[in-house]
Amino acid sequence: MRRTRAGIFGAVVAAVLVLAGCAAEPKPTPIPSPSTTPVESPAPSTTPPPTPSADPLASVDALVVRPTVLELRAGEQVVETLDYMSDPGEAVAILTALFGAPPVDEAYDGGNHRPDGIYHEWGDFVLDERFYDEERRQRDGYDWLVWPRFAVYFDGPAAEGIALRAHDGSQAGEAWAALAERPSFDPELWVCVGTSIEAETIEVPGDRADRVNVVATENEDDGTVRWIGAPEMEAEGCA
Repeated sequence: MRRTRAGIFGAVVAAVLVLAGCAAEPKPTPIPSPSTTPVESPAPSTTPPPTPSADPLASVDALVVRPTVLELRAGEQVVETLDYMSDPGEAVAILTALFGAPPVDEAYDGGNHRPDGIYHEWGDFVLDERFYDEERRQRDGYDWLVWPRFAVYFDGPAAEGIALRAHDGSQAGEAWAALAERPSFDPELWVCVGTSIEAETIEVPGDRADRVNVVATENEDDGTVRWIGAPEMEAEGCA
């Protein structure tokens, strides 16, 4: 059977339409790949971390006995002072931190002129806690000159690596003759125990001024300083 032109044309048109239909099909949209752009990390902080505060007691290298206070010094700088009328418990706590260990305690019985007490000892350093009648102290107006809550004694030149000395450099164990040459040595100032090596004038009850002292005692066996301590008040006489 012969195909007519019309049939051929129709077949061509149909073929074109089929091809056109195939060509018109949409292409799939490609899925974008994840970004490969690097993410920058935040810059490290340039602010240094806070430095913990240093313990001021760590720098203390000397205890210096004065008429009214014990000074804790780093070189010539006074780091802390302990008033002889302050709370003995607080003083013991500070000294325990300084020496790195608690003291060796020795209780003692008082007598006619002093109350019971406790010696708190770190080697050659002694804090003498005294149990005066606080009610009577308040009632009768006794101040620390008469009734100090504690006293201190240096039995040697150092304790646990901490130097023990008076303001003029005097130390237990040195020659008494050398101590006697210092300007502050005053055997004419009357105290009941030892010899005054530093005095401070303060007001006391009764509208008068007396002197409170650092004192030294002599070891007559070898001519050295036995101990240095404070406070010791000026006296008109000793029982």
